[in-house]
Amino acid sequence: MQETMEQRYAIKLCVKFLKSKQKAYGMLKEVYGDELISKGSFYRWFKRFSEGNEEDEDEPRSGAPNSIPVGISIGTVDTVLTEDMRLHKVCTKFVPKSLSDDQRQFRMECCTGILDMISADSGFLNKVVTFNKNWVFTYDPESKHQSAQWKHTSSSRPKRAKKSRSQEKAIVIPFFDSKGLIQIKWIPEGSKCQ
Repeated sequence: MQETMEQRYAIKLCVKFLKSKQKAYGMLKEVYGDELISKGSFYRWFKRFSEGNEEDEDEPRSGAPNSIPVGISIGTVDTVLTEDMRLHKVCTKFVPKSLSDDQRQFRMECCTGILDMISADSGFLNKVVTFNKNWVFTYDPESKHQSAQWKHTSSSRPKRAKKSRSQEKAIVIPFFDSKGLIQIKWIPEGSKCQ
């Protein structure tokens, strides 16, 4: 960066001494050799200074920066994160629901009670018929790329609940016994569940 700024000052000096574009380029090529900025950059700066713009710094540009403000390139940051710190980007894992501590405790108590009933009666599971009432939504899921984040190799994979954008919805009720699925009941939105 310092060498680039020095070359800009030299171009500005050539403009002030009224040197032609070709003469100025030849002089700088002789001094800097292969280290001279590109011909296109030289001509842009020469034109800028010739038009009376005295500013030596680049004008702000839109888009992603090529370096972090402290002067470290994105490639260097990536190398530090992946090789030195052993981090890698992973996508979040979808889970059906994010439960509170109270909800988890309640589920643990229910499961423990069921396990006690099973150990008391070996045929208990053959007598059970269960169902699960679920609303089914249409949704726009977040892509894997959008949900990716940096993590250390020893840390667990991040989790998040699925989010949905309601458009149309219905209730789906599957019934199960110990042998598998018995029946599925589909109830459109607005209908009564019986």
